[in-house]
Amino acid sequence: MTRMTPYHRALPLHYQVERLLRARIDADEWRPGEQIPTESELVERFRVSRTTVREALGELERERLIVRRQGRGTFVSSRLGGAATAAITNLVLGYEAEIRVLRVEIAPAPMHAAAFLGVARGQPVRKFVRLEIVDGRPLAVVVNYMHAKLGKRIRAKDLRLRSMLELLRDRLGIALGPIRQEIEARMPDEEVASLLEIDLARPVLLVRLLVSDKRRHPVEVADTFYRADRYRYEVETPLLPRRRILKAGMTPGPARRRKGADDGHGSLR
Repeated sequence: MTRMTPYHRALPLHYQVERLLRARIDADEWRPGEQIPTESELVERFRVSRTTVREALGELERERLIVRRQGRGTFVSSRLGGAATAAITNLVLGYEAEIRVLRVEIAPAPMHAAAFLGVARGQPVRKFVRLEIVDGRPLAVVVNYMHAKLGKRIRAKDLRLRSMLELLRDRLGIALGPIRQEIEARMPDEEVASLLEIDLARPVLLVRLLVSDKRRHPVEVADTFYRADRYRYEVETPLLPRRRILKAGMTPGPARRRKGADDGHGSLR
């Protein structure tokens, strides 16, 4: 039997097994209607626990890629060939992507999220980790932070059908206000690099959204790490109006956003 390559330490084991199983389905190694190996066979093949295999199969079943039939086994969905994966529209930047929910957990708030949410650094908050896929390839890793009480109302299965902003606005009825957007180049950590299928030396584009309601109360922080070779951010900016020439010795004041300036938007490469 072929020995498995080492698993990536930064990623949940069940997610890595699920990706391996999904790859076999995508490559038609297991065709629609065909029975896949049993749990015991998968445990032996991937050198993981039965619990890990069940979690991986459960994710594929929720996405209707496989069907479990009691007393008979697990089969690739016979409707797979004609079924289209639901695409979710990014309400801020406008593109559509397939979403895979990787983790929903309680985690310590990092410094930037704690500062915006108004909690102490390290205080438990709700954390969501998702992968955006466009044209069958990873585009971005999205990490959301919000108060645990609010995050408890958002289910992982809902995030496979709607964007986070849609759930907050339409399902939870939050009147969203201005969204602050910050953009910067960043080196990825091990998890982001592995999910985006890049090496650690390749920078990514971080787009951070600070979402508030109409009363300016903080709602969530959303960090999206884009592959820099697949995404660019474009801005159309008008020239500043003609002004007096500054006298010698004078320095210009701080830059201000002009009313009517066109907003930027993102686009796929």
